[in-house]
Amino acid sequence: MDFITNFALEYGYPKWIVISAFLFLIILSIFIIFLVVKIFEPKYRMYKEDKFYNLIWKWKYKKDKIIDLWCYCPMCGSMLVVDDEHSKTTSVLGDKITFFICNECEEREVGRVVGGDRKHALKMVERKILEKIRLKTFDIYKKL
Repeated sequence: MDFITNFALEYGYPKWIVISAFLFLIILSIFIIFLVVKIFEPKYRMYKEDKFYNLIWKWKYKKDKIIDLWCYCPMCGSMLVVDDEHSKTTSVLGDKITFFICNECEEREVGRVVGGDRKHALKMVERKILEKIRLKTFDIYKKL
């Protein structure tokens, strides 16, 4: 605080103006650092939803990993529930199906993934997302 007092006395400015200017410079510096980080952030980080298997999928990133991946109804936007019981009763991959059901749309099936259970379906979608990122074919401006 002695620096601020000395500066204010030496140049004839009121102490509150010097303190305000100092705080403004600190806030401005933080904002510029935040802006630079956002500008240089990889563009794929803004890619957080897409449509696969006729369902809307949304996710987040934690560092470079996809987290909180889940699907939503293409008609009403509600979070879907999974029925993968049938996929556990058969050993033939082609017979394993994961059904996605919307409770808001009269509890009807709105999508399915063939070949495995819930974990398999999520891994299939995650691979599709990573492929689009790798090939740079994702569109962050597309409305679903």
